Amino acid sequence: MAVNDADLRIPVDITFHGMESSDHLRHQVLKQAQKLDRFHKHITNVRVVLDADHKQVDKSTLHCKVEVSIPGTDTLVAQKEDRPHEAVNHADQYSVINEAFEVAGRRVNAYIDKHFDHQHKQPHPAAGQARGTITRVDSERRHGMLETHAGQSLFFQDTAVKGETLDDLEPGMEVSYALAEAEGAYGPEAKEITRVIGGKTD
Repeated sequence: MAVNDADLRIPVDITFHGMESSDHLRHQVLKQAQKLDRFHKHITNVRVVLDADHKQVDKSTLHCKVEVSIPGTDTLVAQKEDRPHEAVNHADQYSVINEAFEVAGRRVNAYIDKHFDHQHKQPHPAAGQARGTITRVDSERRHGMLETHAGQSLFFQDTAVKGETLDDLEPGMEVSYALAEAEGAYGPEAKEITRVIGGKTD
């Protein structure tokens, strides 16, 4: 599915150096930027620089640098590059972009966990139960999304709901949850989701 700037809640600036602007690479950058979109309440800007290095004759190396701006800290930077190649290989170039955003996502997640959770005095998810709000329920695909008090979006499967079923949940409900030990295909996941009676924090 095509991704454009309107699909994101964070501004993404893309710059091409030493190469022509590419719709394919631009689309891949925006697609990967969705991984950072869940941190939109903390990120003010994402700058991506794609740089083709032509140091070797008839070969080039693609560098991808992702700069994430978060108020109150230095810009978080993630960089990756591919091996020199003779022809344009979209698979290799996409891999470089994907890996750069994977590193950026881990750094942003670690920064927010370290600073914002403690700043807002919310219990750290890994330490036990925390509170969040249901933002989406997909009864057909049997999964949903919740937003933590720190502004992070977490994916969850219907099997993670305890005491009730996925169909008993709806957007706006407050729940308690624990953070799953391993990330899933959609990023960080929540488990042991229980609806807070009355929807209010004790």
